[in-house]
Amino acid sequence: MSVTATGVIKTFGDYTALSNVSLEAREGEFLALLGPSGSGKTTLLRILAGLEFPDAGQILIGGEDMAGRPARDRRVGFVFQQYALFRHMTVADNIGFGLTVRPRGSRPATREIARRVAELLELVQLPDLGRRYPAQLSGGQRQRVALARALAVEPRILLLDEPFGALDAKVRKDLRRWLREVHDRTGLTSIFVTHDQDEALDLADRVVVMDHGCIEQIDTPEALWDRPASAFVCDFLGGANRVAAIASDGIIDVGGIRLPNHAPALQDGPVTGFIRPHEFSLAAPGSPGIPVTIRRCLRTGAQAALETETHDGAIIEVTLSEPPAGLVPGLTQVLVPTAIRAYPV
Repeated sequence: MSVTATGVIKTFGDYTALSNVSLEAREGEFLALLGPSGSGKTTLLRILAGLEFPDAGQILIGGEDMAGRPARDRRVGFVFQQYALFRHMTVADNIGFGLTVRPRGSRPATREIARRVAELLELVQLPDLGRRYPAQLSGGQRQRVALARALAVEPRILLLDEPFGALDAKVRKDLRRWLREVHDRTGLTSIFVTHDQDEALDLADRVVVMDHGCIEQIDTPEALWDRPASAFVCDFLGGANRVAAIASDGIIDVGGIRLPNHAPALQDGPVTGFIRPHEFSLAAPGSPGIPVTIRRCLRTGAQAALETETHDGAIIEVTLSEPPAGLVPGLTQVLVPTAIRAYPV
């Protein structure tokens, strides 16, 4: 089931949460909405769900106009960050709740609800926990129950609002792999909100990068990483270092090192370059490049993470896969960039 937003605008008083936002989630696609706090991603998700209504624009689900239609009429499954489970109900009753409260004419028989709940407990890998209560589960298990409850009503689309935000890093990583498997098995169109770039790039077929209520770029994870469309996207993904550079005929000069630009075309003149930590090598003082002083050096196995400082006080972070011996604080070196993405100043 496809989902389309066209020209969506949403304001709260003087604050513009969404400014002319348009996107399409294709049928069966896993789409991530990624951005910092305040970028508008959760507001957009709530508008798709029918929990908020836009001031202008159109929402289509499966080609149907959702104007004025509340959440209960959209057949949308919604998974919240804080689970929102009923503490006084068992796991099985929580999962089946959406079916038991349907109007009598559309409510499945008790036996059918039990069958559906058992099927979903298997899907979320909790087959023996149906009689437990939420307080008896771990955070990861509760989030699986929340997903099963969203799937129980056989939604047309699945919306997830930072569902792993309350979990620790190890559980988050395990659950996101599992969530992708569930998505592939169900074939639902899924839209997932996160501020965690690793989560978005690992899970999604395409990622919508948002900032200040606008969409900066919609693309595959590979394209976002290799060809960021703006300085914001490049800076937000991958923790790139900012450096001053000069553009000339499509070539970027950084401290005498000339590199092709892996970004949209630029006019000649001063530009802001972005270099990721792993896109440096080291050279001896006096070589072309960026002279720096090492402030910190942390070795982890075969890698080294360096914090360096330029002569004007700028901090540049460097990751070396085969670090040479003798890297200690106070040592002067030259950073030689191996790739750059540059944008207007």
